[in-house]
Amino acid sequence: MDSTSVLIVTYNRSKLLLKTLNGVLNQTKHVSEVLIFNNHGTDDTEKLLKKEGYLDSSLDIADGQMYKTTKDGVIISYYLNDKNLGGAGGFSKGIKLISEQNYDWLWVMDDDVVPEDNCLEEMFKQVQANSVQVGIPNRSDDNFTDTACIDFDFDDYRKFWIGLRKKSISIPKDVNSIFVKDFPFEGPLVKMDLVKKIGLPDSRYFIEYDDSDYAQRLQQYTKIVLATKATLHRQLAKKRMENTKKTEAYNWRNYYKIRNNIIFDRRYTNSWKVKLISPIILTSHHLVISYRTKNLRKNTPIILKAYFDGMLNKMGKRVNPNY
Repeated sequence: MDSTSVLIVTYNRSKLLLKTLNGVLNQTKHVSEVLIFNNHGTDDTEKLLKKEGYLDSSLDIADGQMYKTTKDGVIISYYLNDKNLGGAGGFSKGIKLISEQNYDWLWVMDDDVVPEDNCLEEMFKQVQANSVQVGIPNRSDDNFTDTACIDFDFDDYRKFWIGLRKKSISIPKDVNSIFVKDFPFEGPLVKMDLVKKIGLPDSRYFIEYDDSDYAQRLQQYTKIVLATKATLHRQLAKKRMENTKKTEAYNWRNYYKIRNNIIFDRRYTNSWKVKLISPIILTSHHLVISYRTKNLRKNTPIILKAYFDGMLNKMGKRVNPNY
């Protein structure tokens, strides 16, 4: 029987994490191990994990050490990193830790999702039925409407934003699966042999587009199937869908969105126009937005830094989250 290891990357979301863990441990298809990778969080995560029996209550947790216990026949591993690596770094190091062990499949997610009890089983059905090595769940529910990215256009320089490059469709209800070209790190299931072949997610993205980049690399060897009946819920979907007009100044996250958009485009296109002109249009777009929202003076430094770092392929953590 194939064995599955689950990676959950968490940062200061203790109560959401417990719901994620509950969903993972209640799967109809058994998981062998769950690795909780704490990206140097500072909240009460460890206290709650000890209270619920996911961590030995007698332990004094140190950075960089792996702690293991068993709950309901599943190995629960806990790792507190010595610094915040960003989402990209957290997934990269977490996958590295798991890949050093002997599991057949890897199931990846962050700390704000909850899979339905049969989510993993349904993904396995479609992975096997379609003879592929990567499956992803359907995130649609009452609070969120998921879509399927079935193609990327890396040739049109006018599509300066990655969202414009994606050809996305509504997820059909009358089929069990559909092939896709992209995924977020919200529930992908990957054959471990493939992980070892292509390597780890690129931690240098820090945050934003590291998952899309990994999806592109995986497709060098396999198609990706979306299992329409495998449901995974996004706990923060309601909050993210609130319709608020954005007039605030840009912050550190905007820097990574702009910089990594440029890097991702230039990495996967063969068009010199996309490499040179698209970043100029993207930058101009953000400057216009900043002017209209009366934030031009505040936003311009971070926009220009993102542009030049993207063009020069300067990756890694170059703007602190407290910017």
